[in-house]
Amino acid sequence: MKEAGIVKGSLALGSRECQNAQWRLDGLNRAAARADDLAYMRTIGFRSNILFAIAAAIGVIAALGRPWYGRAADPTDARMEDLFNGIGRAFTERGGTSGWAALATADTLLAGLALGTVVLLVLTLAPALQRHVQALARWTALATLGVVLVKLVDEPGSNAVSEPRHGILIALGAALVLVASTNTVAAAPQRRRAPVRPYVPPPPPVYEPDSSYGPPQF
Repeated sequence: MKEAGIVKGSLALGSRECQNAQWRLDGLNRAAARADDLAYMRTIGFRSNILFAIAAAIGVIAALGRPWYGRAADPTDARMEDLFNGIGRAFTERGGTSGWAALATADTLLAGLALGTVVLLVLTLAPALQRHVQALARWTALATLGVVLVKLVDEPGSNAVSEPRHGILIALGAALVLVASTNTVAAAPQRRRAPVRPYVPPPPPVYEPDSSYGPPQF
């Protein structure tokens, strides 16, 4: 009877009704991932965000050398068509006035805010200064973005004769990256450097004066 039960159990395991996900992989989903092979989402680290912010600040300053404004086309009765044509010219037209030449004092302010943000972010690498400069770096990054947005809406001179060019759009994208990276650095917890403890060797063993140690001597 015992051998008959074993044979019957093995036959039952060989039937299709018992072949479910508990015993083997599903026949319809052979590429199912194992429980220990799950993909994990990785985030950008503290120092990597600082590098991104430095690159974005360089992009903002470099964009000042590109055309920021150009001459607008003559308006027509189709306002929507004029709007989309203006957006197209902002990406395709290469001529125009650079940011250094078009902005009176905002160019120096913009470059100073971008450089100031970079300096403050570098100072966050020092644990003693991180808590004091994190919030200030966030505000300077937001101010950089604010200057670009103001100059995007309010062109120098009359808005009817000038329109944005690709230089200000590059500065806008770089300023957004600068704000995002700076906010991540500003939200990071304060890093504390653990003190280095000197190595203290353990005390030597204390032997009894009348005791013998080691293997027996013959």
